[in-house]
Amino acid sequence: MNKYLSYVIFALSAALGLFFIYKGVNKHFLSECKVYGPDSTLPLEYRNVISALCQSGFTKIIGFLEVFSGILLLVPRTRLAGGILLMPVILTIFLLHAFLDNRPHELVETGIPLAVTLLVILYHYPKWKSILGKN
Repeated sequence: MNKYLSYVIFALSAALGLFFIYKGVNKHFLSECKVYGPDSTLPLEYRNVISALCQSGFTKIIGFLEVFSGILLLVPRTRLAGGILLMPVILTIFLLHAFLDNRPHELVETGIPLAVTLLVILYHYPKWKSILGKN
């Protein structure tokens, strides 16, 4: 059973790592920051926050963290570090959609990577338990 679980975690980590490498590269090179017009159906607060994050360059930093944590997730030895580094990023994205966005499908689209990240971190519980000095 444990052998199959390690294969599942490997596959989920690889998928998550590749997904966030793509998303991070997308923020830097492939797409411009989103600019929402006045005719957009999204809440004004959400549009304002996204515009501010884009104009300040904050999304570039998030993109870098996504690429870096994605690479760490692909390497088995650094998978825990990648999950720990990715956790605040994906949690912030999830909470942004939970509190400011009115599209339920966005909660699903951000909730799945959040759940996978939690699974990866929890799978490595014995490692981070020893790092924290707990017996």
